[in-house]
Amino acid sequence: MKKSFAALSFTAMLLASTSFSGASANSYSYLDEILTLQPDVSSNELMSSVEEIAKNTGEAEQQILEQIYKELKNDQAQGLAEAKSNQTSGDSGGTVSVGNSTKGNFYYTPSQTAYLDHGHVGLYYTSTTIVESVPSAGVRTISTTARKVDSSGALVKSVSTTTTNRNNAANWAYSQVGQSYSYNFATNRSTGHNGAKNCSKLIWSAYKLNGNLDLDDDGGLGVYPRDVRDAPSTKLVRNI
Repeated sequence: MKKSFAALSFTAMLLASTSFSGASANSYSYLDEILTLQPDVSSNELMSSVEEIAKNTGEAEQQILEQIYKELKNDQAQGLAEAKSNQTSGDSGGTVSVGNSTKGNFYYTPSQTAYLDHGHVGLYYTSTTIVESVPSAGVRTISTTARKVDSSGALVKSVSTTTTNRNNAANWAYSQVGQSYSYNFATNRSTGHNGAKNCSKLIWSAYKLNGNLDLDDDGGLGVYPRDVRDAPSTKLVRNI
């Protein structure tokens, strides 16, 4: 009887160990895939965000990693589907100036950032000045004549809110000039509004803090430039 109990206990432990190892392997598999898609984000930085999200939501870390992976793959697929022959990086331009627009509007252009075509967005601080976050400089300002983009797929959009909210959002974005760039798109909804940020986080935070607008088309864990571009509360001003 004792031998039978010991055998059953050992079998239960073995099954539990196997199950745990399988779950861990899946988690690390997602982690590795995510880091491959976002190679400039460290595993420590990513897992710190994942742990915080898990703590706040009660979801398992593996589920969160899976969701991040799916969002990245969906964004990658959308980028490939929209791919144009002349893509530019977030901080270097194409051949066409973005042109002037109203304070609080933003522009979108196809763009290669962190090895993926995430697209790129920048906010109009004045009719002739853009505030944006780019890898080489972080949050900066640049004139609309100097900001060149690829005209294929580039556009200007407005946000459907009050003039006060648009002005305050642009002013807040300007207050972030000098902050460093963050390559972490995957969990940027849960990171702080101040500090390092990428282009979509800059605009998302600006309107989240000024008007309580959520410029995130799919409401996922990460806010990508195309999420801002396609947010329901935005409308096309013109194609560039």
